[in-house]
Amino acid sequence: MHKTPGLSVLLALLLSLLLVGCASKSELDRPAPAGHRPVYQPNGQESFAQIARKHQINETQLRRYNPRSQQNPPPRDRRLRIPERNEDAPAEGPYYYRIQAGDTLSVLAQHFHISLISLMQENPGLKPERLHIGQRIIIPVYGRDTNQYRWPVDQPSVRINFSWQRWGLHQGLALETKTRQEVFPIAPGRVVFAGEMRGFGRVVIVDHGGERQSVYAYCRALFVDQGAPLSGRYPVCSAGRQSQIEKPGIYFELRVQGQPVAPENYLPALPWP
Repeated sequence: MHKTPGLSVLLALLLSLLLVGCASKSELDRPAPAGHRPVYQPNGQESFAQIARKHQINETQLRRYNPRSQQNPPPRDRRLRIPERNEDAPAEGPYYYRIQAGDTLSVLAQHFHISLISLMQENPGLKPERLHIGQRIIIPVYGRDTNQYRWPVDQPSVRINFSWQRWGLHQGLALETKTRQEVFPIAPGRVVFAGEMRGFGRVVIVDHGGERQSVYAYCRALFVDQGAPLSGRYPVCSAGRQSQIEKPGIYFELRVQGQPVAPENYLPALPWP
């Protein structure tokens, strides 16, 4: 017989939900530390480690906060953003950031190498045209340091990212490649589909466990069969013609729990051009 949960169980559940909500809100409500400098202009000679010590944060967190500044020492022509605390750039994400003068959501999406849509979705009350200096927001980066993903092609060129287009939501990345360039899985896994798919040509889908799958479409030739395990650096297909950009390339998609997510929020950030 089904029993109604006791009052103590309901109270415990309600308390846990309140605590989760308070914890999330407290991260956004934290005051800025006294004397914190949110941006820093490198002199071209200081290393990341030296800059981190100067601001009393860890070098790892400083690098996470500036994922596209991959030169060391960082060059003088691009400012670094400084996290207020090491806790603002955790390995699994997300990050936390305080709006500064001159910031726009597009600028922040470019800096952290994330999808603009995901930035807006993660901060539903944020109005792009009315950003408030000093406002704390969430930067939806997830596991760049821990999932060990790699881009599906060498020297990737993103022509269309995870974004709204005239035909609707573009749920992945349109990557331009060299003709017949080899395409690799982003991580070890198992091939759960390899064949033709209407509207996408030849397609490979790889399951990586943890309810995550990657999709490689518009392939010219498939190099794997359904059910094949992938443990090393072995190509799954060669690039065909990406119909969305009318150039050699592939369509790449990342799914979490069956839903497409912004791949750039999970993959290693590409360096500034």
